[in-house]
Amino acid sequence: MPQQEKGVNDLIIFGLTFIYTMAVLISPTWQICVYWVGLSLFQLMILGRLRWKLILLFSIFLLIPGISLMITSYLHLKGSFNSYSIILLGREFDHYRLTQSLYLAVRAAALSLISFSFLTAIHYEKLIYSLIQNLRFPVIWGYALLVAFNSVGNIQAEFKRIQQAAMMRFSRKPLFYFYIIPLLVSATRYSQQAAMSIQSRGLSQDKSFINSEKLRLFDMLFLIINLTGIIIPLICLIY
Repeated sequence: MPQQEKGVNDLIIFGLTFIYTMAVLISPTWQICVYWVGLSLFQLMILGRLRWKLILLFSIFLLIPGISLMITSYLHLKGSFNSYSIILLGREFDHYRLTQSLYLAVRAAALSLISFSFLTAIHYEKLIYSLIQNLRFPVIWGYALLVAFNSVGNIQAEFKRIQQAAMMRFSRKPLFYFYIIPLLVSATRYSQQAAMSIQSRGLSQDKSFINSEKLRLFDMLFLIINLTGIIIPLICLIY
C-alpha cells in the first residue's frame, strides 16, 4: 500500500503561487499587496517551508530596482485634475503621482517576492509525482522532468572533474569554451543511460508508486482557507 506523505501536497503550494500572484495583479491598492505578501509568507511559515535567509537576501536585492521603479514612475506619471500637493522631507510632491508610483513599485516587489518564496518552498520531485497521480500528467513526461532535475547535480560534479583534470594538465583554469564539448558528451551519455533505464521499467499511466501524492481533505481545506483569506478583503474593498 502506498505511503501517504505528511504536510500539504506540493501541487496545492504550486497552485497557490498562481493564486497569490493573480491576487496581487488585481489588487487596487499597495496596502492590499503588502497584505498578500504577509499572508503568503505566514502560510509558508506555518508549513515550515519558509526559507528566511534566501527571502531576506532576495528582498535586499529587490530594494534597488523597487526604488528605481518608484522614482521613474513618479517622474513619468501625469497628475490628476483633483490631485493635491503634500510636503515630505521638506519637499513638495504630487499626491496622486506619489501614490501611483508607490503602488507600482510595491506591486512589482510583491509579485517577485511571492513567486520566489513559493518556488523555493516547493519540492519539485513530489510536485511531479503529484501531477502524475492527481492530474493524469503523462508518466513519460514526468520522469523526463525528473531526469532533467537530477541531471543538474551530475553536470555540476562532471564540471568539477573536468576542471580538476584541466588544472592537472595545464596548471591553470582554461577558458569557458574548453568545458563545452566535454559537458555535452557527459550530458548525452547521462541522457542515454536515463532513457534506457526508463524504457526498461516499462512505464505506463497506471503504474504504482511507493509514496502516494494524492490530494487529501486536509489539502483542500488548506486551499479553501487561503482562498477565503484572499476573497474576503477584495469583497470588503468593493462593497
